[in-house]
Amino acid sequence: MKPVMENKSFIFSFADVEVREREFSLLKAGKVLAVEPKAFRVLLHLLHNPQKLISKEELLNSVWGDTAVAEGSLTRCIWLLRRLLGDDINEPRFIQTVATVGYRLVCKVEVSESASGDRQATDKANGLNEGDFFATPANGGIAEAAANPPAQIDKLAGDMERSGRQTEGRHNRIRSGLLPGVVILAISLATAIWYLRRPLPQLRVAEYTPITHDGRPKVIAGTDGIRLYFNWNSDPQPTAQVSISGGEIAQVPVSLPFPRIQDVSPDGSTLLVTSREGGKASLWAVQVPGGSLRRLVTGAYSAAWSPDGKSVVYSLESGDLFVTGSDGTGTRKLATVGGLAGPVSWSPDGSKIRFSRDNRLWEVSSDGSGLHPLLPGWRPSSSQCCGRWTPDGKFFVFLSRGALLYFNDHLAASQLWVLDERRGLFRRTPTEPVQLTSSPIRWISPIPSKDGTKIFAHGVILRGELVRYDAQSSRLQPYLGGNSAEFVTFSPDGQVVAYVTFPEGIMWRANRDGSHPVQLTDAPWHPLNPRWSPDGAQILFFQIDWAGHMRSYIVPSQGGTPRPLLPEDNEGQGDPNWSPDGHKIVFSTLETPGESSGVFNLRVLDLASHQITTLPGSEGVWSPRWSPNGRFIVGLNDGGPAGGMKIFDFETQRWSEVQRMGACSFPTWSSDSQFIYFVLNGADRGVFRVRVSGGNAERVVDLKGFRTTGAFGLWMGLDPTDTPMLIRDIGTDDIYALTLEQK
Repeated sequence: MKPVMENKSFIFSFADVEVREREFSLLKAGKVLAVEPKAFRVLLHLLHNPQKLISKEELLNSVWGDTAVAEGSLTRCIWLLRRLLGDDINEPRFIQTVATVGYRLVCKVEVSESASGDRQATDKANGLNEGDFFATPANGGIAEAAANPPAQIDKLAGDMERSGRQTEGRHNRIRSGLLPGVVILAISLATAIWYLRRPLPQLRVAEYTPITHDGRPKVIAGTDGIRLYFNWNSDPQPTAQVSISGGEIAQVPVSLPFPRIQDVSPDGSTLLVTSREGGKASLWAVQVPGGSLRRLVTGAYSAAWSPDGKSVVYSLESGDLFVTGSDGTGTRKLATVGGLAGPVSWSPDGSKIRFSRDNRLWEVSSDGSGLHPLLPGWRPSSSQCCGRWTPDGKFFVFLSRGALLYFNDHLAASQLWVLDERRGLFRRTPTEPVQLTSSPIRWISPIPSKDGTKIFAHGVILRGELVRYDAQSSRLQPYLGGNSAEFVTFSPDGQVVAYVTFPEGIMWRANRDGSHPVQLTDAPWHPLNPRWSPDGAQILFFQIDWAGHMRSYIVPSQGGTPRPLLPEDNEGQGDPNWSPDGHKIVFSTLETPGESSGVFNLRVLDLASHQITTLPGSEGVWSPRWSPNGRFIVGLNDGGPAGGMKIFDFETQRWSEVQRMGACSFPTWSSDSQFIYFVLNGADRGVFRVRVSGGNAERVVDLKGFRTTGAFGLWMGLDPTDTPMLIRDIGTDDIYALTLEQK
């Protein structure tokens, strides 16, 4: 193999794959495959270092440079490459994963230079071979006289020389008079065309500055140039403000039930606020300061001011878009958009309105014409949301959330993108957005500053800490090194543990003390509630897509490709659990007969006969758990706010109420089948347990003040000694100022 040298481009060949470095192309079996730039650069780095273990840090530094990114970005690139190459993480032919360390290209690679600087290579690139000769008017005589005697050749050469001198003299005189003017004109024209069509400086983020430091979930609504207005989540009085330079947060008093700020008027004097009471939402104009109210419309979902502050565009929950005056008069229907639209945004020149619908950005003229998707065909597997123009209208900033793989949108890595809308006489407006951020921070609700030099955005870093209850100190202490993991489950012999990292959603297997971890799944899988088979050979899990469809899968505990539990079942299977003998699996499914709302039921799959039966009387029961002794199945009761649990006794074939203290989650059996542990939500939060035989529930762990997180916002499980484990939120959640520059 030839040594790799700088300033040269190469063609790498392995198996039926060809990678052309100069053309930035990947061919498999002669077919060109589309590959993301970052993933291609990862592949190039591995190809330049075949058979060598490349650390994750080296790959991140080589491909992303100084840009701060999470390991999840690298993991996704590796997954994309494996999918394109047809590779298997468990039996790799090309890319091998070395757990916790990095990756190695394990196949044999042939390398050749893609181009050469000598004349022969250049001729061949142009379709020429040695000895080829092109006849031209200047040399046609030579070709014609090639077979003549020497005297004839000498005479012909003399005639050609005299004729050439005469012609050259005339041409020189003409050129001497015209050439300077032609050259100057050509240079001027080329310069003008280049200037008018030159690429304009790209927008980039130069600096990140935190504005708040409270860590509470929030969403920015707008700015008046001095203050940022935002809404806290899960707060009786959620409306608040903070200076654009940071400082103390102050509440914005609004005398409405459950108010949420939607936008700030261009002059900063009036807020658009939605309020919900009795199941109906209303849109109000609220003066600041003072808080005087004026109802504008009933049923509004999202709203925004026009650039002159004289009108308001708003969407209804029915899917219609309307415009009304700032005093609530002159209301007219703008368009029927066919779905829930929001947030909405009005262009600075007043000509366009944009909004999000079904995870895509849409645009309509302010007169209601020309409704169309803004970016048709762009990143079809991703979502788009929450766009705003910069004040000069030159850039449109919005969010795009990775691939639509996850059931919970807070798990998807939302990054900021910008659509350059600068126009010129000879300049074509770019049609592809440019990514502004690439970091472990998940961005929400971008709002450009009044002077256009910053973007204010709510940034979240998801991170958890696995903790276990210590009865001696009555405290939750870090467990397995405080790994950011949830859904921890132990093998039947208690010697091996499986868990899912948060928020990446990667399932691992390790020794009981956390040593020697082995990766079991990769993106796009996001396992939920994994369960060991009674023989320890397999792990059962499920996942939920963006549409809420549940599917269950089985993966070998030593590693392999997950396979669907029921490939042909369209009902879906959620939260599956093994029977203690390993012969059956119980799962919940959501039935949606006709036009009625969905109803949970429990199904039991017989693995030997492949027969599926419905557990009698299980309507409204979900999240089932089979007791270790095989006698009972406990599930959550979907019976309204009272919640609670129900238990089915196989001996009596009857259901009974177990606990009705309130809404609860994560029912878990004790190893002796005598107790059911669960998390009680609400004001009296904690981990409780109740006897199967009845009686009052007793508190095991007090969760008051404990910050929970996870794929479901909360997780609880038991170790082999029936000690509760949880995942503590140690992430960040604040508003940032992103300083912009054009470079």
